[in-house]
Amino acid sequence: MSDLRSVIEADRRLIDAELRKALRFGRDVPARLGLAMRYAVLGPGKRVRPMLALEAFRAAGGRSLAAVLPFCSGIELIHTFSLIHDDLPSMDNDDFRRGRPSLHRKFDEATAILAADGLFAYAFELFARAPGSAERRLRAIHAICRAVGPAGMTGGQMMDIAGKSKVQSTKYKVPEIQRKKTAEFIGAAVVGGAILGGAPATAQQKLRQAGLTLGMLFQMTDDLLDSEQASEAGRHTMVSICGRARAATRADSEARKAERLFLAVGAKYRLLAAFPSLVLHRKS
Repeated sequence: MSDLRSVIEADRRLIDAELRKALRFGRDVPARLGLAMRYAVLGPGKRVRPMLALEAFRAAGGRSLAAVLPFCSGIELIHTFSLIHDDLPSMDNDDFRRGRPSLHRKFDEATAILAADGLFAYAFELFARAPGSAERRLRAIHAICRAVGPAGMTGGQMMDIAGKSKVQSTKYKVPEIQRKKTAEFIGAAVVGGAILGGAPATAQQKLRQAGLTLGMLFQMTDDLLDSEQASEAGRHTMVSICGRARAATRADSEARKAERLFLAVGAKYRLLAAFPSLVLHRKS
């Protein structure tokens, strides 16, 4: 676990440096827009998704970081885009994100929407101009698009909004909503990194399942960590459905399953197999 933590710290520094570089805009980007985009991205963040992409790339045999770091940055930009939207008054109406005012509170709602739009589009610019195999890059982009599009994150958010007034039906859809909103993107980050690193199709399929399982675990631990907050009252989560004890038991089972799935891909994926335990025992 200590080895994994040191790798994570090194990866975070690498990814943060790449993000700072990517978000240095010229005069063609309005100053207020650039400021809002940097505020949203460069604040406190775990960088879990880009880290998973980076470590999957390395495990698959990838060597040139120049081929994967733009992809890592793009993944974090898309993740931030989704958080900005989540916080909007028309969505979850949250005033704070990661201990700071949410973007629409720090600036204004219109600026927040435009900053999110800019981050989403800019992510694909980073993907497109990255060096390396165009064929691998296209397949990695496809995995991300599928995870965040109407059958993935966007569809999950729509289901969440549509179900808020339908208490009984929503309760039984929580696992599906969480898979779409959270797990699919985490799975795509793992698969995308592995594709760029040259993983064969059979490994990609196994990694997608391992990443999905890790994503479900991540959301379960989020639910457990958030369950004592007043802002979570009335929201449908695994804790509100199962109770805290059963949700914790399910999270433990999911962590062991994710570890097994990563190890089944091969010995080179042992570092990724250590992530589920770290996620399970995280404090924030």
